[in-house]
Amino acid sequence: MKTPIGRIRIETIYFILLSAILFNSSVVFAQSDHTSRLIEGAKKEGKLLWYTALNIKDADMLTKRFEEKYPFVKSQTLRLGTFQLLTKIQTEARAGAFKGDVIEIAGVTGHILKKDGVFAKYTSPESRFYPDSVKDPDQTWTSFFINTHVLVYNTNLVKKDELPRTFQEIINPKWKDKVVMSEDFDIYGMMLKVMGRDKGLDFMRRLAAQGVGIRDGYTLAVQGVASGEVPLGLNLYGTRTEEFKKKGAPIDWIPMEFVLASLEPLAVSAHAANPNTARLFVDFLLSKEAQGLMRQRFRIPSRPDVPPDPPELTKGLNVIPTDLSLAEQSKQLAAEYYSIFKPR
Repeated sequence: MKTPIGRIRIETIYFILLSAILFNSSVVFAQSDHTSRLIEGAKKEGKLLWYTALNIKDADMLTKRFEEKYPFVKSQTLRLGTFQLLTKIQTEARAGAFKGDVIEIAGVTGHILKKDGVFAKYTSPESRFYPDSVKDPDQTWTSFFINTHVLVYNTNLVKKDELPRTFQEIINPKWKDKVVMSEDFDIYGMMLKVMGRDKGLDFMRRLAAQGVGIRDGYTLAVQGVASGEVPLGLNLYGTRTEEFKKKGAPIDWIPMEFVLASLEPLAVSAHAANPNTARLFVDFLLSKEAQGLMRQRFRIPSRPDVPPDPPELTKGLNVIPTDLSLAEQSKQLAAEYYSIFKPR
């Protein structure tokens, strides 16, 4: 007697659904077991020391929520600017005095610390939600959030249909002495990598010859555009622009043919005095909840299932994450950058 085709299909579908349920259940149980072990260890440790370049308001918001979830942990945050933080960690590590549990630091400085052996290898259960482009292939860090670099303009000084749409269109007498950038030779290095070294150098030299203002930091550069001091800002933060825009400033942005994205490596310290708490905290920071909190603070989550506000900050854009290994060329890139864009 032949089995009806309909019955075979129903049994097949049932088998697939059952397999999926069992697979997902095993993942959940494994994650629960992982977290339970960390919690038990964290209860014994009871402390967390976080070294971060994140602004103190955002850092406090995150540690407060973490302590609400895990009230047996008392956290301490050491917050410094990126290069001050790099220097402090390196100095303490060389002296055998570095006791930080978790590190969050900007861009290529994360690669430097990885090379120094400061980052521990750790694969968070949350890391599976992140694309490979924002994770270390050696499993030491995941980017906590990203910053996209876009063309920013003053809406009172420039009409949208007058804007350049490619990097090469910026090289135009129309924009002579009307462009500002932030001082950042890492982004300079990425521009050369994406454009091709020869074409990139040619672009940078022509841009410098045309006249471009250099600001010490992205906030100052965006402020310059918002105030009307200069009409255009090249490779500035889309999120910072949105922040000014929501406050009523005459400012907006558009993407160019490609959009560079700075990364923010987040890692468990290889010298962690509280390793269980450190891993628990990294799991929390990479969770959907914490990424949602960062979105509320004008950040672009690295996690794809938490879109930024507004979604257009990344949606449909040709986003290219920065290559942190450029840190190994940092001295060359810095010297080259300052030879083209004369230091103030």
